[in-house]
Amino acid sequence: MSAGSPEADQAIHDVLGRAGTVLPYTTETGAAAQLMPPGFEWRENTHAGGLVYASCRRSGTGGKWRHPHHGQWSATKPLSMCGTAMQARAMLAR
Repeated sequence: MSAGSPEADQAIHDVLGRAGTVLPYTTETGAAAQLMPPGFEWRENTHAGGLVYASCRRSGTGGKWRHPHHGQWSATKPLSMCGTAMQARAMLAR
């Protein structure tokens, strides 16, 4: 996916069991940032080849765990943030 969509926003909203207005998670950085699960923090983004890499890690770990972060390359910052946050949530669901 090279751009976000209302359909993708709705899917994220539904999967997370959220109520109320569906936010533009896949197109707005502020909305995507709200997907981060508690206990995680965003890391600095990286840009290469026209793509954006967003990553996160558990708060306060300083990257000292074997797998210190979750991350996602995407065409836009909001999309990469969505992928990253969903990876962190999937890890918590295990």
